[in-house]
Amino acid sequence: MDMDWEEALLLSWGDASVQANQYRYKAARARQMAEGATTRAVRARLLADARRFDEIASSVDPRQQIAHGT
Repeated sequence: MDMDWEEALLLSWGDASVQANQYRYKAARARQMAEGATTRAVRARLLADARRFDEIASSVDPRQQIAHGT
């Protein structure tokens, strides 16, 4: 199993659905901030961060999948 330190830490903390929801919230917030970004570079970075947060959430609790428009 290939896992980075963030995923390992989340798994060690316990309730996966709570951590997954926290990362999905961060992803949604990053997308919201990207909508107001004034430069392409900032928008791209925020959207990349949102995708990474979604990946972490999915790896922590794969039963909870969400659909989003990215």
